[in-house]
Amino acid sequence: MPYLLGLDVGSAATWAAICRRAPGPAGWGPPSPVATDAPPAVPGLFRRCGDDVPVYCDNLLITPQALVVEQARAAGDQVWAREGEGPEGIAVAYPSAWGPGRVGLLRAAFDDAGMSNVVLVSRACAVVERHLAAGRPVASGRPVAVCRIGRASVEVSLLVPYGPGRLEVLGAATADEFGGDDLAEGGAASARAVMAAVLDLVRRTARPCQVGLGDLAAVLAAGGGAAHPVVVPSLADALPAPVIREDDPWLTVARGTALALRSPALSSAVVPALASSAVPSPEVANVLVLPTELLPITDSRLGVSELGPGEIPPRPPVQVAAPKVGGK
Repeated sequence: MPYLLGLDVGSAATWAAICRRAPGPAGWGPPSPVATDAPPAVPGLFRRCGDDVPVYCDNLLITPQALVVEQARAAGDQVWAREGEGPEGIAVAYPSAWGPGRVGLLRAAFDDAGMSNVVLVSRACAVVERHLAAGRPVASGRPVAVCRIGRASVEVSLLVPYGPGRLEVLGAATADEFGGDDLAEGGAASARAVMAAVLDLVRRTARPCQVGLGDLAAVLAAGGGAAHPVVVPSLADALPAPVIREDDPWLTVARGTALALRSPALSSAVVPALASSAVPSPEVANVLVLPTELLPITDSRLGVSELGPGEIPPRPPVQVAAPKVGGK
């Protein structure tokens, strides 16, 4: 049966989800997780993409972005073997804080590997895609925070849906000093300290975006670390907005990445923002919502990047100020 494949390459594992062909206006069913036993990626792999320092793996020196491609290929091959046929579309999630330079490098790595048909979707937009398709609340015209807690890092992104066809990404930030492992391995005091750092990252992300915490319409929690029992209550206590998280948040990005492929607007290979399906999936999933007040949902569809296959935009110039010597 034809299917679409979404992949989330993480430090602990590569998560995969597929949407199968189904009758109805959307043409595709809800995303279902599929098991893969691809070897885990090198810790901090995405952080190293673009630094021009190769990774030593299996007696070979390989660029970090090429290793991401190999991780995605290994997981895709396993799904292909299990399904008995290849997918009609493949999408891979990338860190939300990446700029066009790093996205272009990953795009070029997929092109060099003969995988130019792979669509790239930011993790934050995949999370929003998943929540929209499941019929969950996202308010139009008000900022939404996406908090993805991975094994060894945390991403916070702020997005504003304005209505059909418009979704603005205000900003994103990543912290690599703490993550889900720190929540799992420490005691209650350690977990509270990690969540204090997560909330500080939320504030530091919102401040330059000129967004007050009271302006948030919702907080969408995702990533394996978000499954820790302290995460949702801590976010709900500190942020005056509904905190929404799936029971299996480690699959949220993979599911949303697969869902992004259902849109006919995805003719390009890079999607830095949301491209939601026209009709929400008729699925009912277990979801944790705190507090219980729901907000109206909006269907948003974004345009696609102008990057061509293999095109790598130049990195922005780096300005280094000379140190001041003596006195004032």
